[in-house]
Amino acid sequence: MGCRRQPRLPMTLTASVCGMDAKGRPFLDRARVLNLSRDGALLEDVTCAVNVGDVVALRCEETTRRFRVIWAQSTGEGRRVGLAGIGPVPTTADCWLPASGEDEYVHPRVTIRRETARYECEIAVEMRMRDVTTPMWVTASDISEAGCRVQVPHAMEPNTDVSVALWLDGERVWLRGRVTHSLYGCGTGIQFKQLERAALQRIANVLANCNTEACDRRARTVERGPLYAAFSATS
Repeated sequence: MGCRRQPRLPMTLTASVCGMDAKGRPFLDRARVLNLSRDGALLEDVTCAVNVGDVVALRCEETTRRFRVIWAQSTGEGRRVGLAGIGPVPTTADCWLPASGEDEYVHPRVTIRRETARYECEIAVEMRMRDVTTPMWVTASDISEAGCRVQVPHAMEPNTDVSVALWLDGERVWLRGRVTHSLYGCGTGIQFKQLERAALQRIANVLANCNTEACDRRARTVERGPLYAAFSATS
């Protein structure tokens, strides 16, 4: 099963996308709608500066609805953007959208990134990024010898280098990492880099006491895990 709760209706329509960019400036863009359901939409040829987690308004024919950006992927002439609906379905679209029901969709994975098993846990994490003086105090929800998944209050750009401190056995262990993906509501993946032997041994000790292996998010049902607390050091 995939993450969709309603089947998508294939279509090719031109729609208007409007919202605010990262600098607080309004934008209006034209894009193509490839499919649509009661809970989401897929856009193509998006050129506006929208990021994962942003809220945009989509106007298609006589219907306008607010969506949140869930993922974005670069293409040759623009970007493809996945949207999740916010609020009730407008009455102008309710009559022709497909009814709710099971959907067997599974997003295809090009490659399998994980080489080691992840295990569910709850570990306090301090994250620091280059050129950002204030650290983020977040929580890891799963961990392996090669990486972890943390719950952050906002989406992070892939390939961002971070310094990560894991609180293991009451002590802070510093590691270097890289953001592999950031999906709104599902957490941010961190890949460890240049692990020292002492850090690797401490992680191995934690894994030895973990009993539940973390499922791949693309193989899970629609139910999501809990969102752990995430806050900055100044909150």
